[in-house]
Amino acid sequence: MNTASLNSPASTPPGAAGQNTGPRPGRTAGPGTAPATPATPSAPRTGRAHHDSRVGWTAAPEDTTPPLHARRDSILPAVAAALSVRGRTLTSTGHKGDQPPAPHPLVQDFLDTLTTDHRARHTGRCPETVLVSRYLSATEAARAAKRANRRTGGGDPKPLTHGEAKRALKNARLTARHIREHGDPYHGRYAPPCAACGALLAHFGVRAVDPEAADAKASR
Repeated sequence: MNTASLNSPASTPPGAAGQNTGPRPGRTAGPGTAPATPATPSAPRTGRAHHDSRVGWTAAPEDTTPPLHARRDSILPAVAAALSVRGRTLTSTGHKGDQPPAPHPLVQDFLDTLTTDHRARHTGRCPETVLVSRYLSATEAARAAKRANRRTGGGDPKPLTHGEAKRALKNARLTARHIREHGDPYHGRYAPPCAACGALLAHFGVRAVDPEAADAKASR
């Protein structure tokens, strides 16, 4: 037998044991041949989808303002009051501006005499103070206009005195109620005056009235 024919390449079957037919490391695969890639192990199937708790997280910083889902009325909560005197009714709410309203001089003089136990951060902004100041200012302006029509000479009119202010507010009544958002149990309830306003009303002879208490007393 010719041993040369046994050792020739033609007599060796392709893919024989011990031989690697793929590209060797460091060599480029031939044209039309995809490079070999290592197999990636697949995750075991558990029968249900895996939930990642990080899903839905955002990269927003912690100091980011949260989104506004419901706009709150900027004037609430508030207190609204009504002053009734001589058939006339004035209404107002508490003042929430940067600066408190300028009260009538007689009202300011009384507020200046209040001690610390009768004062609060909102002193001078309550609707009771606003209404009394408004009524006294209107009374003083009407009196000045009336006197100006009677005389021909010059001169500034005299300011309103405390006694004249009490006479102008004779039999005056004032009531106040809470103004809250829809569904708030305090909405519409009687709001008693604070310590400063209670003293102010007593100083000018104005009576604070609780309508619910008055109705309950009348029904007895």
